Amino acid sequence: MKVFEFKDYKKFINEWIKLQPKGGRGQVRKMADHLRVSTTLLSQVLKGEKHFSLETAAELTDYIGLNDKESEFFLLLIEHQRAGAFKLKQILSKKLEREQQAGSQLQNRLKKDRQLTDEEKMQFYSNWMYSGVRLLSAIPEMNNARAISERLNVPLPLINNIIQFLLDNSLCVLKNNKLTYGTYSTHVGKDSPFVVKHHQNWRLKGFQSMELRRDEDLFFTQPMALSHAAAEKIRLMLPGIIEELHKIAGPSESETVRCINLDWFEY
Repeated sequence: MKVFEFKDYKKFINEWIKLQPKGGRGQVRKMADHLRVSTTLLSQVLKGEKHFSLETAAELTDYIGLNDKESEFFLLLIEHQRAGAFKLKQILSKKLEREQQAGSQLQNRLKKDRQLTDEEKMQFYSNWMYSGVRLLSAIPEMNNARAISERLNVPLPLINNIIQFLLDNSLCVLKNNKLTYGTYSTHVGKDSPFVVKHHQNWRLKGFQSMELRRDEDLFFTQPMALSHAAAEKIRLMLPGIIEELHKIAGPSESETVRCINLDWFEY
């Protein structure tokens, strides 16, 4: 469900509440707590003639987890419904239609038949969360922004912005209004200007995981002195090991996510 599909912000919020776990039970209370208002006032807005102020609405976009474009459209919806003068309402109505059409086109845009541009690659490889969120979306229970936000302990608006980028580039898709892994693939070769950043991102994430000292994790570091022949033999073994890992992981069900960082270098 996208905010661009609505012309009434109250209908959007009420529909959003219904889609939350347990049919949205307790959501009005949580929303009121986030906005620091009473549940009575919130109900009067959602079911009556009162409207949110733009300041309160801006805070609500964070709670719902709207991305930047969606937040701007949501605030425009409120401006339109709050407008009293006919001329102002007419101007905002035309702007609303333009933004709604633009949002719909953005939502439905597909890029399956082309490579990511350098600018898009720069964004995708700028942070581990882009590939991290994408991989998580392959797990059935990680099929929405809020679940991923809670799993990664990352603010919901940030996750929504990442998801929007992934959807725009067919790296993720929506099936029956549920987020999942897209068929479009990414690969960064050793000659790519983005490969160093890609390696750095996940190694930094590995450093963070080291501090957790979890039993299910494994970190191994062993500098060594050895013969040239032994060094070359080990070097030739590593691609085969990587290939075996792909053979095991590739056809398996998506139930969890892991990252392996493998380094072999002369110093």
